[in-house]
Amino acid sequence: MTAPLSTDEATAILSSILMDPQWSADSIAGLPEDDPFGKLCCDLAEIRAHVQALSKGDLSRGNKARGFVAGSLKATEANLRHLTWQMERVSQGDYSQSVSFMGDFSKAFNKMSREMHSRAEELSRLLERYRVPADEDTLTGLLNRRTFFKLAMSELRRAKEFHQDSHPALCLALADLDNFKNVNGHFGHANGDRVLQLFACRLREASHDDDLCCRFGGDEFIILLPRIGRDESIEHVNRLREICSLAPTHGPAPEMKVTASFGLSFIGESELLNTFNSVEILEHAIQVADHRLARAKQEGRNRICSAG
Repeated sequence: MTAPLSTDEATAILSSILMDPQWSADSIAGLPEDDPFGKLCCDLAEIRAHVQALSKGDLSRGNKARGFVAGSLKATEANLRHLTWQMERVSQGDYSQSVSFMGDFSKAFNKMSREMHSRAEELSRLLERYRVPADEDTLTGLLNRRTFFKLAMSELRRAKEFHQDSHPALCLALADLDNFKNVNGHFGHANGDRVLQLFACRLREASHDDDLCCRFGGDEFIILLPRIGRDESIEHVNRLREICSLAPTHGPAPEMKVTASFGLSFIGESELLNTFNSVEILEHAIQVADHRLARAKQEGRNRICSAG
């Protein structure tokens, strides 16, 4: 039978559990668990271990003790677990989370959540305002070069599979605004941009639904016309030239007439069957169109050239 502890001994044990940073549970291993003092020491040891775990951010320790203090620690741990979950939700964009059970911390958390929500909405508005689809030219809204080449390759592959007789399977038109440097020089680059936008708008509206219209660079545009014959394509491109050459009604000077020259090339059965590489076919067609565009410029501008 273990001798009863003196008051000083009991006080020293309790003080050690509560105050000594080096205290070890082994020091109370010999106390009887059915003794009220031994049970008290075990409960205090559990509470001490739980407090240490919480101080290190461990929210899974818990404790086996009973009573008000032990219960309060368990409630605190549960609240911290819920708060952790709420923080994860906020990090995922759920700004509806709010805290009401942690006093001043609740106010700080709720303020943070509201401000993050406000900043996220502001950023979303800015992104939407300045968002430019990845397949469009930023100024004109036409296809950009990368997307044009991608779609043109698809059209060439389709044409290889479904070519008919010896008629051209596709027509490629290269357009360049006439004397555009003068527009920038006399009216400034901002008004030059407005002219490009107006030209692109008219080009888009006058083109067929399956035409691929692209701003190729600067004041140069390229149009791929699929599934169209030679005569029909010449007529269609000439109509584009006439529509796009009208005087701009909202430009820097309404009386100023903006015209464009076009060079055409045709991709027919022989090219599709005799050349395996679709990239080579397209590059050659662009070179031919560019040569004919230069000839249209030499012959007086504001015209199309489809041969030579």
